[in-house]
Amino acid sequence: MKNKETAENFQAKYFTKSLALFKEANQTSKSSSEVFIILADTTIRLCFSSSAIRDKLLPALAHLQVVKDVCGKAEFSFFLWDSHSSGVSMLPPPCERSHFTDRGDIWGFQPTRYRFAFHYGEFSLNLFDNKTKQAIFWVKNPDHLPYWTSAAPLRTIFHWCMEMKGCQLLHAAAIGTDKGAVLLTGTGGSGKSTTALTGLCNAMDFAGDDYVVTRLSPSPSVFTLYSSAKINPDNTSAFPKLKKLIVHNGSGEEKVVFKLFPDLQRQIPKEMPLVGVLAPRINRSTQTTISSPAHRKEIERAASLTTVSQLPYAGKYTYEFITELVRKLPSFYLNLGLDSQDILDVIRDFIQHPEGGLSKTETVAATDTVLPSLTVIIPVFNREKIIAEALDNILSQKYPDVEIIVVNDGSEDNSEEIILGYKDVIRYFGQENCGPSQARNRGIVNNRSEYIAFLDSDDLWPEEMLKYLVESLHTDKDADVVRGYCQLASLDENTGEYEFVGNPCESFPNYITGSVFRKTVFDRVGLFDPDLRFGEDNDWFNRAEEMGIKVKRLSCSSVIVRRHETNMTKGRNLVELNVLRVFKKALDRKRSLDIGKS
Repeated sequence: MKNKETAENFQAKYFTKSLALFKEANQTSKSSSEVFIILADTTIRLCFSSSAIRDKLLPALAHLQVVKDVCGKAEFSFFLWDSHSSGVSMLPPPCERSHFTDRGDIWGFQPTRYRFAFHYGEFSLNLFDNKTKQAIFWVKNPDHLPYWTSAAPLRTIFHWCMEMKGCQLLHAAAIGTDKGAVLLTGTGGSGKSTTALTGLCNAMDFAGDDYVVTRLSPSPSVFTLYSSAKINPDNTSAFPKLKKLIVHNGSGEEKVVFKLFPDLQRQIPKEMPLVGVLAPRINRSTQTTISSPAHRKEIERAASLTTVSQLPYAGKYTYEFITELVRKLPSFYLNLGLDSQDILDVIRDFIQHPEGGLSKTETVAATDTVLPSLTVIIPVFNREKIIAEALDNILSQKYPDVEIIVVNDGSEDNSEEIILGYKDVIRYFGQENCGPSQARNRGIVNNRSEYIAFLDSDDLWPEEMLKYLVESLHTDKDADVVRGYCQLASLDENTGEYEFVGNPCESFPNYITGSVFRKTVFDRVGLFDPDLRFGEDNDWFNRAEEMGIKVKRLSCSSVIVRRHETNMTKGRNLVELNVLRVFKKALDRKRSLDIGKS
């Protein structure tokens, strides 16, 4: 898209034509239908073009269904159709295949009025107009939809609608009692689904094992989105009460799916007040305990990444919502023991006393750790507009023992003058322009600390991130590097503000500034290749991998990478970015190693 206006005009035409195709498909169908549901006090009209697509998408939403005369006028309308039943073909893709991301975003289609998402796994197109509050969901053949779509249908569109209502769809579970509910959050495999289903099978109320909708105002609450549940096949035997509710027998990597409604409808409330957030962790002990995180941000990061990485266009609003949710609620780790009844006793006790006085739990207070010395190195080249913001960002981290080294790599603007305004809190080095590798290397050889971090002047660390990265490395004696994921942010030229874009789990995997390094690792792997002005990060991590260096990946967005017109990589092709040179260097090292072995 050349500019915002032409991009929005194109999106408007594509949406209008797609809606016209739905109407054509609907007219040709003999089994079209209209269903109303209420989610988070919001009435939504679902218009199915055929019984085939209705039968795939509606069962998991059946608990939300209401009679039209009862619910009044719908605020949102979803138009759901397929080409197989109607014989009506969808429009060609609005962009090249390379623009589709794993998360579903269409790269370059930054949302203003319209949102577009394409999911490869189910081969579905999701469109949304936030002015008319109309959504379109299209698939070629509903019979080919994967099992997870039927278990959790229309997730992307619900996410967009709920955001407009001040709510947030979360990748989380929730169970409770008549006193309230707890939100169970964490990455896959942490135990949240198993814990939620254990509660369901033992008379607790159930709002979801994988996805729920939450609201902050007037007080935190959780809404049931799907009346389905999923579990790994090898765990099915632990839930004999649910055996008769199986609608999909998983095998291999596929999960077993349970249809909970209407059999368990009394345990599936529409809404429950939230009293706390628990992040399950597998514990080798028999007993289940609750422990305080070292920092509230730990729970916040765990909840953020797992949600943001799954929902197209999730960004600043989602991060801020989760921050506020965790701020408002007591938040702890739930250290899962082997006794399922003990797990439930602990959760029920917590719901009864979320602020303290937990009779069945052991609340472990966080201990103050003496953090090691840290050097932060910033290479700078012509960054007069943003270098002060980067330095302020480091200082705002309030790391107790930090040395800041700024290497001015031959800047020709007023960068040096601005940097020297911080002379009381930094060490300054100037040099001729040699590139970021050489600048970082100069900082490494002149540092005075045990650990090293790098921050490019374009980038920012989230609140308290520096301390979290260092603590994660300091407590893992086997690791030499820790890193999270990069959250891209794009400058909105109209507002002058940065908006989060893209899935952090799909961004640059080897980005330097989202990491913290032990100083000694550079003695083993070597410094950054001074011959590379671009791609030096990939080259260094390639060498580290070849040497068996342990690089620990954390489940969080550890750095905000700002994209703008003056980025060094702006407009560069693969040759200029040294992608081929980095690949050749790795190949040459392998050949040299093979020759040495022969």
